Amino acid sequence: MTRRLLPLLCLLLAGCGAQEPAAVQAKHHRIAIEIKDFRYIPQTIEAAPGRLRVDITNHGRLAHTLWVSRGPENIVAKASSVLPGDRTSKTLKVRKGRYRFYCALSNHEELGMYGTLIVR
Repeated sequence: MTRRLLPLLCLLLAGCGAQEPAAVQAKHHRIAIEIKDFRYIPQTIEAAPGRLRVDITNHGRLAHTLWVSRGPENIVAKASSVLPGDRTSKTLKVRKGRYRFYCALSNHEELGMYGTLIVR
């Protein structure tokens, strides 16, 4: 029985080395974010300092938001109530550092609706 479990155990352990998703580079100070229910695509974004235009499209079945913060008390931008099938854009001014973007509705953030914006 141990011989049968060993390959399964190896497969499970191989998947445990979770890595941060590969960052998508903003081009020409612009990035597109797709919303799917409980996920943003891309989840990690790199951008240069200055103005950044974020084009948001909701491909999910539920309404979602996209809030960008630099620390718990510093909300930089809010896109509220992006309904299914809707598109919206926000332009924000960013400086070097790490930002978090997330859905502020109910428990959506806990379900996986968050990401990281890295400005270098």
